[in-house]
Amino acid sequence: MNITEVIIIGGGISGLYTAFKLQQANISYLLLEAKPVFGGRIEGLPTIHNSELTVDLGPTWFWPHQKKIKQLLTRLELEWFEQFSKGDILYQADPAGKPSRTYNPGAMNSFRVAGGMQKLISALTGQLGQTNLKTEHCATAALKDENRWLISALHQSQEYTFEAKQLILALPPRLILKYLTADKYLSGDLIKALQSQQTWMSGQAKFVAIYNKPFWRENGLAGQAFSRVGPMVEIHDGSSAEDSGFALFGFIGLPPSIRVQFTAEQLKDQCIKQLGDLFGSGALDVKASYLKDWAQDRWVATEQDIVESPRHAEFDLEQYRNELELLRLHLVASEFAPSEAGYLEGALSAADLALHTFKI
Repeated sequence: MNITEVIIIGGGISGLYTAFKLQQANISYLLLEAKPVFGGRIEGLPTIHNSELTVDLGPTWFWPHQKKIKQLLTRLELEWFEQFSKGDILYQADPAGKPSRTYNPGAMNSFRVAGGMQKLISALTGQLGQTNLKTEHCATAALKDENRWLISALHQSQEYTFEAKQLILALPPRLILKYLTADKYLSGDLIKALQSQQTWMSGQAKFVAIYNKPFWRENGLAGQAFSRVGPMVEIHDGSSAEDSGFALFGFIGLPPSIRVQFTAEQLKDQCIKQLGDLFGSGALDVKASYLKDWAQDRWVATEQDIVESPRHAEFDLEQYRNELELLRLHLVASEFAPSEAGYLEGALSAADLALHTFKI
């Protein structure tokens, strides 16, 4: 039996940030993550010339008004840069015709973590006590008596039990009900609310192509394109730093039910061909490419998520506050945030709101 003050289930940005704040307050904790790595919906893979630079296959941006993420990056001594958007935009409406090129008047600034969003995950985990972190521990049951939570978790086919006074679930709403028995303690209204809340971006797929140089910039293009042809419907400059780690990335518009009819290599080939049709022959000189279909990630998407049309996260957690406090149960995924829900900022906001009950 492993005993601690707080157990956190979920090692994405909200879970790691929660652990970081608990550690700063000298509150004992244990974090259980089902995957072999931390990050949750943040995932980065290396560029070709520098393994310390990664391209983002999950969340990519944050915005000037989002103060919490900027404060955290500053505290962790991580740099950020403005999303490259200088140059013309391409529009692809006809598979048989050439894309049109339009002057880019500029848009609201967005920012990227220098070196890739994976830097944020690495920096957070580096601040935490390694004995407090456990990967490949899939929580399967959460049972409560009067004074404690008992958490069962599978690790390499063996079951372990952990005990804590407080339980923090850094999981999207539907995954709470899919993997845990915590629902036996929740009211019918709260269970219904959890079931109805879609996991943000869980049905999305993202493609990234890496290049030796940013040829699109040299041609006066922003690397931004919109398409009615597909498979990608929206494309951006995905370089992991201002002047290195050059890449283009796009969101695949095919729904999950169509994507599963293709292999990953077939989808990659289609995406690369589309980049060639849009940006010219230089786009075909791909040095490496990655495809992430989040709908196929069992730790992100549920069966219900992938058959629904995408919709923004919206969960009124406040109406369940008394119920959760009596249970010593806290929900900190980004979908539970009172503002900026679904975004990185929302993940931090949800965690801070829960930690307020710890008087941090």
